[in-house]
Amino acid sequence: MTNSVEQLRSEARYAERLCHRTARLYRRAQTIGTFLTIVGGSGTLAALVHDVPGWIPSLGAILMAVFGAAMIAIRPGDKAAANESDAKRYSALLASTVGFSAEDFERALELARQSDAAEVEGLRNVAYNDVVREIGAESAAVELSRTERFLALVA
Repeated sequence: MTNSVEQLRSEARYAERLCHRTARLYRRAQTIGTFLTIVGGSGTLAALVHDVPGWIPSLGAILMAVFGAAMIAIRPGDKAAANESDAKRYSALLASTVGFSAEDFERALELARQSDAAEVEGLRNVAYNDVVREIGAESAAVELSRTERFLALVA
């Protein structure tokens, strides 16, 4: 069954929005992780001062080690860049396929999907609601779970 061009354009808008949301989530995770690593390092340096309680440098060392390791292992900056690249690809697809037939658009959309970055599952309904609001069909919005509402706030 072939979808209409408008349905396919909505799918492309959804994919673009999901990529934007995912990239924003990873960028914020990168920022928070970097901030906490710096704070932890500052706490560790507090060991040089004699008037500081002993638990502060220990806590700083733990913060720096945990968040520094998480930033190295997860690499949210790289994941954000990949999602931003995907979003640009979908945006270019929407701009360049004006006047395409449904079959041509579907082929172009499948080609664009081949190299998508990994998605954050909890952002799917958030991105769907964004597109639904964008096209003026608020009644089709999905009720978000508590986790999805949190992700919508963060991303």
